[in-house]
Amino acid sequence: MRKRAAALVAIVLGMSVIVATPAAASFGAVVQDVPETVYSPYGGPATVTFTFGESDEAAIFNVRLRRPGKAAIKTRDYLVDPEAHASPHEVSFPWKKLSVAAPTDYVIDVRRQSGGPALTSTPFTLLPPLVSNLSAKPSPFYPLVDDGYKDTTRIGFSLAADTTATSVTVFTADTYGRCCGDPILTEDLVPLPKGVHGWTWDGGEEDDSRAPKGTYFVKIAATDADGLSMTSKALKVEITRGKIRLTATKQKAGRAYARVGDEQRTAIGGGCVVSRDQPPGQTQILCANANISVYWNWALKPGERIESVSFVIDGGIYGCHKSKGRSGTRSFLRVRSPPTSTCSVVTAKIRYSYPVKA
Repeated sequence: MRKRAAALVAIVLGMSVIVATPAAASFGAVVQDVPETVYSPYGGPATVTFTFGESDEAAIFNVRLRRPGKAAIKTRDYLVDPEAHASPHEVSFPWKKLSVAAPTDYVIDVRRQSGGPALTSTPFTLLPPLVSNLSAKPSPFYPLVDDGYKDTTRIGFSLAADTTATSVTVFTADTYGRCCGDPILTEDLVPLPKGVHGWTWDGGEEDDSRAPKGTYFVKIAATDADGLSMTSKALKVEITRGKIRLTATKQKAGRAYARVGDEQRTAIGGGCVVSRDQPPGQTQILCANANISVYWNWALKPGERIESVSFVIDGGIYGCHKSKGRSGTRSFLRVRSPPTSTCSVVTAKIRYSYPVKA
């Protein structure tokens, strides 16, 4: 009789333990909006959808981003309360954008904060950027002045794989001067192979008008042969106005020199002879055991300056041993004789620069 009573008590206690255990097994979770393979940089967000029953008690779930076998890179806790939330209940799980130099595996898993096995574990593979190494040369540039000086800019970029579609979009800056405001130009490029490429922008907009002075941003969008796409980071480009320097050239006949000076004789004696129109239109310089300088004057305006000098010369029988230079608005030819030098100057030239407002 006592044994039967003890067995009955054990059964009752066992039933009470079963009744007291919370019904928690119906919680489920699914990670969505995460591609199997994606190009860097990638920062989600992932959408985690929880399902549960009305009788489930509130629970805290931990969502983690990690590399397989490594510590969590990003972790975040979410409270799911069946009394406050309807099933299914979605939460957003963002993380700082990741970039890799080689294909790298990651996983997002969801588990109870209190421990236990993961409710779900979703892997994905992160690839190096499809579009990288953006550059703009020159920037700023001056398309508002069509003078051949920095009228266009070259947008350079690299592709990590062959593409079936590539496009370039130019945006204005927002009200704070940042990326990105309104798009003003989109140009589709032909399918491009893996490697280094470039696109030239002349400052034009979609309607063929010229973009005004200001800050702009360029993005490259590309799709590879497997249908995976990415859009590059924004590249800042400046269209500007202001004073710039352009260059031009001037030339004179050799005979049009202004003066002769700085003659120096060697210790054993000697001298130089400079004559015009020998032959016609030229200046002939003959030095024996002596050095001499011949100067050409250039009528330059304020702000103009000589950048380089050159001469067209016939060296004659003895050859022309010389150096050249500039001083202010003059260019000069220095002839030296080891021991004899003959120079017939056909033409004197300069390249000079001048300021313009772009």
